[in-house]
Amino acid sequence: MKNKDSNYDINDIFPMDIRDDFLFPLDTYRLFLEGLSITPSAFYSKWSDVNVLSIIDKYWKPNQKSDWKWSLTFPFFSLLENYINTINQPIVIGFSGLPGSGKSTLGFWIDNVARELSLDIKVISLDDFYLPAQEMDFAMKGNPWNVPRGFPGSHSLDLLHQSLDVFLKTGILRSPTFDKSLRDGKGDRSGWCELKSKILILEGWFVGCEPVSDLNNIDSLSEDKFNLSLSQDEKDYRSLIQESLIKYSKIWKKFDKIWHLKSSHFNNTILWKTQQEEEMIKIKGSGLKGNNLTDFIRMIQSSIPQQSLSFINADTTVQINQHRRIDKLLTTKYHF
Repeated sequence: MKNKDSNYDINDIFPMDIRDDFLFPLDTYRLFLEGLSITPSAFYSKWSDVNVLSIIDKYWKPNQKSDWKWSLTFPFFSLLENYINTINQPIVIGFSGLPGSGKSTLGFWIDNVARELSLDIKVISLDDFYLPAQEMDFAMKGNPWNVPRGFPGSHSLDLLHQSLDVFLKTGILRSPTFDKSLRDGKGDRSGWCELKSKILILEGWFVGCEPVSDLNNIDSLSEDKFNLSLSQDEKDYRSLIQESLIKYSKIWKKFDKIWHLKSSHFNNTILWKTQQEEEMIKIKGSGLKGNNLTDFIRMIQSSIPQQSLSFINADTTVQINQHRRIDKLLTTKYHF
């Protein structure tokens, strides 16, 4: 379909093998790129260049789909490159997505390609700011899911505030690192790192999630459509989590933008988290399994109202289905 304001046909720019991998109309893709102020012809030319491909292809998982490349990774990275060329001060970008959705895979790719291209872009996880073991065990004691970590209240928020404030002033971030495979899958801090960058991406499963405006009516946010029957203990405890989220929302205010890798159905995370832990066990020999994994998934499903997690106020939203295929694209300029 031709753009009346431009002299191009997007069908002529993107080859059939790429277009056939899209689960959404090509015109939706055109509007998405325009909403991000990306010129399709220059965009395709840059990311299909053989010299660029020799760098970026090293960090894909086998058989990476074209939609993941061209509708998420390349547009996101193009905006990061644009920021590098236009901003004077360090910025933080939030990236949100349910556990197992692919955030870490994307972060790994961005970190490595940015390093290869000598770009000041770094990715860290909210998980790295988990409380150290003894404090974590105390903070998590008595939660109805019996999980060792994960929900709002399990992070060192004062440290995170301080670290981000220093970064925004100096471009230097000092943060802990957290290894989820330690303590038989309960996890613990494994050290510290210091990095210098112009752009910092902070990813996490409830990044950008705001507390419910009326805590007294939190139970009116019915989860019945997700076939989720909350126990009274779960209802009581997630009110406490909502109070914790108020503190996290102050972190989100430090973000310049938020991107949301949104699940088409909340229950997709059951499969994704299971696959994620199986992969960790395969690689590191330890991870959540059995009842521990079941309890953790239940926490993801019920600790925060699913409506809150599904409708994060993001600048850009890329929706994925159960198979992590992209089926919807949204920007603040265009909504489809």
